[in-house]
Amino acid sequence: MAVLISSDSSCDLFPDLYRQRGITIVPLSINIGDKSYKDVFEIGPDQLFQDYQKTKRLPKTSAPPPLDFFEVFRKAAENGDDVVHLAMNSAFSSSYQNACIAAKEFDNVSVVNTCMVSSAQGLLVLRAADMRDAGCSAKEIYKQIERDKEKVRSYVLLDTLEFAYRGGRANMLQMFGANLLKLRPCLFIDRRGVLSVCKKFRGNYRQVCWEYARFVLSQPNPDGERAFVSTTGMDRGLFDEIVEMVRSSGRFREVLTSRAGCTMTTHAGPNTLVIFYMEK
Repeated sequence: MAVLISSDSSCDLFPDLYRQRGITIVPLSINIGDKSYKDVFEIGPDQLFQDYQKTKRLPKTSAPPPLDFFEVFRKAAENGDDVVHLAMNSAFSSSYQNACIAAKEFDNVSVVNTCMVSSAQGLLVLRAADMRDAGCSAKEIYKQIERDKEKVRSYVLLDTLEFAYRGGRANMLQMFGANLLKLRPCLFIDRRGVLSVCKKFRGNYRQVCWEYARFVLSQPNPDGERAFVSTTGMDRGLFDEIVEMVRSSGRFREVLTSRAGCTMTTHAGPNTLVIFYMEK
């Protein structure tokens, strides 16, 4: 009996990492005007804001319906496989709830609310794939991921609050204050999946990115294994500098990079920079 590892497209293991690691992706829908697209498979993050530049109408995301999860779980059941599905933060989307609805029809499916999004969720998906490849059972993987999700650390550097405001995650006063003072907030996603501002940076974007990276790398007790450096789109040279800074710190055995997908990009906006890792 094999173990299928699946996740929704919010995990940002693209363009090829999910294929390389044998991970099944259930796409969210990206809605722009009156058109709907399957995340990753029909639209990418660089296409998101072409309409927004003209209309100032922010793209919207919607969770996969239970039927989409049901089809993935049904095929696994027909093959005699167990499933561990890792869902995005249930505070941000109904993707977890819809996966649970579908999973009720099967005895071989376990669903994890990762309480995370983007490559933070991706870290847990890769950990699950590591365990599968090491021969662990679905039950063992599920229990370990439930423990490991408490250890993920996500510090999100925003260039602007405009997109968080338009998406309903920041009020006008917060946005006005940040813009007036030229502040760039650093958000923290805690182990319950709750967003809060943990630090504010001031200065030009390049300087702030370096200060942010130093701040994250100064945090205690990383597990020393895998980290992700991710962006919703920024100057490539600067991004490469930050990646090299993380690699040369010697704090992680493996440093992966990712272009954040449509979900993260829609709600965070361009020029967002994130370093994801796990604590011991």
